[in-house]
Amino acid sequence: MKTTAKILSALLICFVFTSCDDDLLDVDFDTTVKATIVANVDQGQETVNEYVVLSIDNNDTHDYLDNIKGVKITKLTYRIISFTGNEEGTVDVDFYADNITLKDVASFTVKDAYDAGTIFEVTDVSKLNAMADLLKSNKSATVGITGNTVSNEIGMNFNIEVTAELEVTANPL
Repeated sequence: MKTTAKILSALLICFVFTSCDDDLLDVDFDTTVKATIVANVDQGQETVNEYVVLSIDNNDTHDYLDNIKGVKITKLTYRIISFTGNEEGTVDVDFYADNITLKDVASFTVKDAYDAGTIFEVTDVSKLNAMADLLKSNKSATVGITGNTVSNEIGMNFNIEVTAELEVTANPL
């Protein structure tokens, strides 16, 4: 009986040490990534389509890029951070990531949105999850604006900062 107990104890110890779950080694952390869309609208131009690549490669994620297991977007915003030109110029645009329309924004005066510090937030969870999948798979996504514009007197130039607050799960091994 003592031999059987010893063998079972040895097998139990072997089983415990060989069945360690890789999830125990996961590292969870928060990070924020940003990119700036540069939009130039010439006088009389009727459409706008500007974009930039938003990458998750930063100081927080760089060492884990090949081992990222999950990405969740906790907050995604667009905000106009600079403006010059026609103060009456308007846009009616969609914010997008790759082929996903994230938010349809009805016509607004760009200068007014800049002056007010308007923040356009994407809140549709299914769209945020689809974009998070892109970031996990590709480590980046092309984000931009596309739509109609009216700037009759003179052109206008504005920059839109895209900010994604992320929860990342990675396994260092």
